[in-house]
Amino acid sequence: MEEKSYDTHKASFRWGVSLSILGGVGWLAFVIIWLFFIATEYPWEKNFAIFLLSLLIIGIVLGTPWGIWGMKQRTEKEKEMWKIKGFKWRIWFSGFIFVAVFCFLIYWFWFLAVPYSIYQNIAVIIVSFLVLGGLMGAMWAPWGLKYGDKFDEE
Repeated sequence: MEEKSYDTHKASFRWGVSLSILGGVGWLAFVIIWLFFIATEYPWEKNFAIFLLSLLIIGIVLGTPWGIWGMKQRTEKEKEMWKIKGFKWRIWFSGFIFVAVFCFLIYWFWFLAVPYSIYQNIAVIIVSFLVLGGLMGAMWAPWGLKYGDKFDEE
């Protein structure tokens, strides 16, 4: 029984690695083709929006199977963590906030960024990630203060 579990783990890991290699090469090919043949038709702001969108898509395409694989590989201590009140919604909301910030930046650079200077647009990126970090910190700090000692490595 243990041997079968190990083989399943090994097969799913190989599948994930293969998907990552194919996804990475496919994403790189897309970016190169975009830059060589299509990017000149758009201002830099829209090209940056396309770049962000491609990062978001490849992140979801590769992150989903690796997340599933990671969930299957949890230790008993990690499984216990998922049972604590407030952990699950923080995990899901963290992913949602990250995707929402990316969607906001894509929207900003596609529709709103043109009249602003490059420095103002860089400021929008910085402020977006500061807001992301602030929300994540405000959300996770209370949980970590309350339960963090329980899961310290021994």
